[in-house]
Amino acid sequence: MNNKTTQTKAVLKAFAQASIIVSLLAAGGQAMAAPKVAPKKDPARDVLITLTNGRTSPVIFFTVIAADSQGQEANLLKDALAPGKSIKVKAKSLKGCSFGIAADLEDGSSSEASGVNLCKDATVKLVD
Repeated sequence: MNNKTTQTKAVLKAFAQASIIVSLLAAGGQAMAAPKVAPKKDPARDVLITLTNGRTSPVIFFTVIAADSQGQEANLLKDALAPGKSIKVKAKSLKGCSFGIAADLEDGSSSEASGVNLCKDATVKLVD
């Protein structure tokens, strides 16, 4: 290649780069902006929990509490869970993995725990 061709290519390359910059400025700098991607939402899912009553009194209320919960949660038990018995209960439309759990017993006592990872282990055993 001769010197004149090399210079011509350099001028054309510089002109093309300048044209891109002018186009970006004219478009408000948006021509090459990355497209906005919506954050992935954690899909809600039902979780089947095995609840075991290791206490001496029947469990009359059991619930799973989401971190962003504002009010009273629903009782997941249809009937009282007798001491020494287990049951599978379905917590519906859970998002995330870490939850609080709460249980009320017939004798007036209660049990609560926070930070329970139901994705890792959906087994809850209430003990004295």
